[in-house]
Amino acid sequence: MPIDYRIDAAKYYDLCYHRVDDIPFYEQRVPESSARVLELGCGTGRVLVPLAARCGFIQGIDCSEAMLTLCREKLRAAGIPASRAAVAMGDIADFDLGRTFDLIIAPYRVMQNLATDAEVDGFLNGIASHLAPGGTAILNVFKPNAVPATLLARSSPEEVFERDILVEGGYLRCSYRTPRVTRTPLVLYPELIYRRYAGDQLVDEAVLSIAMRCYYPDEFLALIEGHGFRVLEKWGGYAGEAYGEGGELVVAFTKEAAR
Repeated sequence: MPIDYRIDAAKYYDLCYHRVDDIPFYEQRVPESSARVLELGCGTGRVLVPLAARCGFIQGIDCSEAMLTLCREKLRAAGIPASRAAVAMGDIADFDLGRTFDLIIAPYRVMQNLATDAEVDGFLNGIASHLAPGGTAILNVFKPNAVPATLLARSSPEEVFERDILVEGGYLRCSYRTPRVTRTPLVLYPELIYRRYAGDQLVDEAVLSIAMRCYYPDEFLALIEGHGFRVLEKWGGYAGEAYGEGGELVVAFTKEAAR
């Protein structure tokens, strides 16, 4: 069984990196109440659980059993039966579920965790083989806020403080550092650091190392179209920002009809 690198950090992830602005966006794009939805990299179920109430069935896959355990707890708490939602361990760069879906999503920049061309190809090929005729896929990455040379120069082992969050018995300090950046492909390798304190005493620490491959607006569109998809819509964020002008790159696409 692969090592679960998120096992120590899973319990803190939602606290430090919780967002809600994209949930209504995805809810509005469930085509109908009977739709079959696949979420790639579903994690703790931040998006999956609310979508389960909007569709006929949602399947989530993720590489972290620790994250999936939290997702299952949320599904149980929400009273969502197994007939409406299921999650399972899986590699989003190499999966075969034996069925197709009307909507496939990978929210909160999940695709950027795939650092190599082989992983990206496997991911997009998996979407192609699991997308029902007429179905839609939606992918999201962040828009880099600098040119590649500037991003490369930002590699540093120094920590950047983000925020302190009050938790039972103390507080959780969230920070990050980026000790490594590669040029080709352009990939940031940040480490997300969680430290839990009781008063001034450190009682727990977890570090989550991830890859964040960077895509610029034209490059992202070209990658999707180069894998045989047709772009339907694109946005620069979840409030309708123009593509290339907001902080996000969000693209909806479908399979080209067979000729």
